Amino acid sequence: MSFTATSLTSVVTWLSAAAVFACVAYAGGQPTTALSGQLELARLVDLCAERLNLELEYDAKALKGATVTLRLGEAVDDEELWSLANQLLVSRGLTSVQMPGDDVLSIVRLAEASARARIEPTIRPTTRAWFATVVVPLRHQPSKRVIEAVTPLISKPGGSVTALGGEPRLLLSDVRPRVNEILDWIQVIDVPHADVAIRQVPVEFLDASQVAALVTGAVTARNTLATTPLDGKLTPLPDGSAVVLVAPEHEVAEWIELIDQFDRRQAVTSRTYAPRHFSLVEVGELLEETAQDQGPRGSADRWRIVTNVLTGTLIVTATANEHQRIEQLIERLDAVPVEARRPIRSFRIRNRGVVEILDILSRLIEAGALDAGRDQPSEPNAEPAARQRTERDVLPPGALAIPGFRTAEREPAMRSESRGAPMPAARATSDIARSLVLTADEGTNTLIAIGEARRLAQIEELLRTLDVRQPQVMLEAMVLSMTDGNTRDLGVELQAMAISGSTLINLASLFGLGMAGLEPAETASGAGGTALVLSPGDFRVLIRALETINEGRNLNISKVLVNNNQQASLDSVLQEPFLSTNASTTVATTSFGGTQDAGITVTVTPQIAEGDHLVLEYSLSLSAFVGESTDPSLPPPRQQNTVQSVVTIPDGYTVVVGGLDVTTTAEATSQVPFLGDLPLVGELFKSRSASTSRARFYLFIRVNILRHGNFEDLKYLSGRELFAAKLHDGWPVVEPRVIE
Repeated sequence: MSFTATSLTSVVTWLSAAAVFACVAYAGGQPTTALSGQLELARLVDLCAERLNLELEYDAKALKGATVTLRLGEAVDDEELWSLANQLLVSRGLTSVQMPGDDVLSIVRLAEASARARIEPTIRPTTRAWFATVVVPLRHQPSKRVIEAVTPLISKPGGSVTALGGEPRLLLSDVRPRVNEILDWIQVIDVPHADVAIRQVPVEFLDASQVAALVTGAVTARNTLATTPLDGKLTPLPDGSAVVLVAPEHEVAEWIELIDQFDRRQAVTSRTYAPRHFSLVEVGELLEETAQDQGPRGSADRWRIVTNVLTGTLIVTATANEHQRIEQLIERLDAVPVEARRPIRSFRIRNRGVVEILDILSRLIEAGALDAGRDQPSEPNAEPAARQRTERDVLPPGALAIPGFRTAEREPAMRSESRGAPMPAARATSDIARSLVLTADEGTNTLIAIGEARRLAQIEELLRTLDVRQPQVMLEAMVLSMTDGNTRDLGVELQAMAISGSTLINLASLFGLGMAGLEPAETASGAGGTALVLSPGDFRVLIRALETINEGRNLNISKVLVNNNQQASLDSVLQEPFLSTNASTTVATTSFGGTQDAGITVTVTPQIAEGDHLVLEYSLSLSAFVGESTDPSLPPPRQQNTVQSVVTIPDGYTVVVGGLDVTTTAEATSQVPFLGDLPLVGELFKSRSASTSRARFYLFIRVNILRHGNFEDLKYLSGRELFAAKLHDGWPVVEPRVIE
């Protein structure tokens, strides 16, 4: 039978004034006691000492006034009576102990019992005292683990359990029933360990310390929820290549599965970085050398760097660890001192004039495309500038103004953007130090630049576009002139002479076909078909018919080699001199008055377009003298025809780009008045002429784009022309020889 302090207290509450009835009997040869009513606790302790023959001591003051009311349904034996008394003592913070070297039991405060009770010689306590202290040896499990398991079973406030040094042992103090219960639990806990395995598990994608931390955290969270905890432990190797697993053999597979779940390839993300002072290309190369991890723990083949020149940023695709290294590197680069960010570089200009390049870059700086100081904040508390800046002020500290060099410096504006107030001196000085200095050495065709690496990289990128060898164009202009003429002349001349006395009568119808006179020896003369009827001294009849057919062709071919976007001229001009007369009151002076030019002038400017097409801006002028000068002091008359336009033609083709066709028709009749109008007979008094002329000229242009880097195409064209002209270029010719 067992009793609790709560039940006994309840009994005392409603039976505080009842009488006590005790009756002793024997059941099965064992004496029993039946209790009923209210009883002092001291008297109950005395009764137990008398029945069990115990030597017992206690402080009467501690038990004074302590009463209990009992209503037991059946009698209890002596052991049950002693147990009942000790439970009532414990409910009041007291207990019985047996002190070291003493056979007398003492009733002490429960909080002091563990310090005053003796250590029992056996694991199971044999003392009559209710509170006992025993030494519990452990065979298999560590003390710490056993203590953690049994601590919730220890009574409060008197019970305790501690580990003893040396061999694994526990010092357990508590009331005897609880001690026996805890000893039973220790037998359950203190069982042999399972076989412990020590394995080295390699990691592939993450560092060993990362894997160990992730898996250990996951196991800790699991153990708080699972009924069967995992007892293993992970330790990373110093080189980060593997983790050492120490765990029971039956847990090894589960630990390895957890390691595999966390040792996965890291995901890659894309981030944007904006280097402030150094070039994108140089920073990108530095990132690839220092931040990229080519192994399985890095991005490997998933690494990407995109250089965005438009925004001045780098778009990097990498793992989280690589991004961390990139951020640290960018921070160190941005913290570089100003003096270390102003290197000097020289750029050899190979295909254009350095002065031309310098002028282009200067205009870009003026437009703000190469603003050297736009990324730096100004200092608002600086003093106003008090002096005019000179060319020497423009140069940064340490720069030399070398004679013969051309320097271009675009100074920052000395006025604020809002109201035109003077810029603070500190800001102006800072802008000077950050400005971009460009110097051109015309002797070596070299561009020298001083400035931040980022600006120098911009210049280098621009020079790749600007300083390129332009393709050349072989122009062949063919001017074809053709003239066609047809002239017909038909005329009759009549002449009669008569003598009457001393009077000579001469009648004639002459148009200049023959010679006047009636000499007997005169015959027909002149070009064309001629018929002459002559009666000397009497009359003459001359008939002449002439037709003239003229066909002419003139081909003028000119060739010229010209660079892209450069103008080429092809001229073939004849100069005709004329005199100049200076008349004065006394004498007239004749001198050289100049020349009149006539011929062919062709001007062409090629521009290579997409698809090897050429945009040609051309002008053709064709002039010729059309007659004799009417006066030596005047130039001869000249006719000039001009064609100009802009066309697009394909490479390697011969095309006609312009031409002119002039047709002239003329008819003339000379006759004797009135007589020439007579029908039929009038033809004897006429001279007719009809002429037709046609003049045409055309401009043909053939272009060949020469792009070969070593001018092999130009060598081929030149060699072909040399062969056609039967000329030798002077280089020795290697000829095979037979060696016997």
